[in-house]
Amino acid sequence: MEHTRLFSDGEPIRSEIKISERSTTSFVVLLLIFWIFIFLIGYLVGSRTEEPLNDVTVVQYDPYINYDNVSSVPICRVESWNNKTTKSFPFYDLYRYFADKKVTGSEGLSDGQLRLLTAFLYDEYIVITHTAQNPKGVGKGVYCFYYDCNRNELPGTRFLSFVFPMTAVHCPRREGAQYVSLGFEKEFPPKEEPIPFLNRMFEYPPHEIGVCVGQIYGDEKKWLEIIEYVEHHKLMGATMFYFTILEMDGYTKRTIEDYQRLGQIEATFVNIEYEKINWLFHMIQVHECFFRSKFHSKWVIGIDIDERLVMTKVPLLSFLNQQDPNTCEVNFGIRRIQKNYNDPEKYTSTNETRSSLSFYRNNLTTTHRWGAFKSLFQPAKTHAIHFHWTIRQHEGCRVKTAKRQEGYIRHYRTTASSSLAGSWISIFKPYNITQMDPEFSKKLEERVIRKVEYLYKLHPVFCESIDEKIRIHFPKDLHCVNSTVIL
Repeated sequence: MEHTRLFSDGEPIRSEIKISERSTTSFVVLLLIFWIFIFLIGYLVGSRTEEPLNDVTVVQYDPYINYDNVSSVPICRVESWNNKTTKSFPFYDLYRYFADKKVTGSEGLSDGQLRLLTAFLYDEYIVITHTAQNPKGVGKGVYCFYYDCNRNELPGTRFLSFVFPMTAVHCPRREGAQYVSLGFEKEFPPKEEPIPFLNRMFEYPPHEIGVCVGQIYGDEKKWLEIIEYVEHHKLMGATMFYFTILEMDGYTKRTIEDYQRLGQIEATFVNIEYEKINWLFHMIQVHECFFRSKFHSKWVIGIDIDERLVMTKVPLLSFLNQQDPNTCEVNFGIRRIQKNYNDPEKYTSTNETRSSLSFYRNNLTTTHRWGAFKSLFQPAKTHAIHFHWTIRQHEGCRVKTAKRQEGYIRHYRTTASSSLAGSWISIFKPYNITQMDPEFSKKLEERVIRKVEYLYKLHPVFCESIDEKIRIHFPKDLHCVNSTVIL
């Protein structure tokens, strides 16, 4: 009886199993039908392709449209500052005379390409600087080309000018122009693409004292030298530094970029075709800074990166305010200081940085000399400049020489045999030990150390500072370290 009961109780179970098997079979059949349907749709759509795909992708364009001069671009609106046309530029006849007499351009290279650097927009005229520093090219005729906001040339605006000084061309204003270029043939467009204006129209110069920094080039890392140079002259009262850079390593460039961020540096990076750079490229820097600082800084100090202006009686700004209003240039003598040590390649510690500062490490000094003196001048009252001094000033300007008791240039110059005239140490006797004012030196040290640590004192990314979910998801890609390892 128990056996019969078990058999009777199991009958419903077998029925449920059969129903489940039929449901599973139906699901599989429906799934197969669905995928077959998808496959057929894809096949039919693909079979309707009328043309085979080429191996090369062809991008269609309209051959009748001039893509460099599309008529659908925005209309250029002439703002008030740009609503001006001048027939010529100031001092045209005088500069023509200077150019014919080869007043500037005694040093340079004869085969340099004309590559545009900067177009300075002044109230009455424009100056375009370039890299073709050919002494024989001074006075050569060159055309100014003008373009609107869409880089379309403004009809009937070309102007025949001439090269003066060696690496610059003056051009008149043209209403609506926002870009300019230079070319040697009037009938053909210039090879150089037009460049935008850098506005130099001010009611008053934004800076009382600026610094024209000698050209930067070569393989030596100058990050610490630049910081010391800038912070020194900021303490002297300078608020703007004009750098012209022909070569620079990435580690040093970090310094330039940070001062640019603060609005304390304007840097021109020069791209030229030569493999090796030397001091003959100096005139590119001289003229670039001269026109860049004009109307932007009232006074400009023209000195190299290894030089420091030192005032010994009164602060620089007070000294300038005491000058006759007609004074447009003040010359300072120099004292060379032997530099026996190279600056560190990279930041390693604050103590090493402090011990590497030039004003602490180098103090063997020559007597006061006037050879290769340096100038503090007003660019707005200057016609022409050569190296570190002016050679033609506006009428009525007075050139003054500062007494050695008032100030001088400390020139930290190497005696390495590979440097320019590195044997000077044997002929500039006698020597004595000189130091800058201790209070000034202490302030300068604090500013340099603060800047160096801000830029170069780095630490790794600590793993503990990263969100835990990120650490788990990217265990090998974060390149972080545990803080306990550092300790």
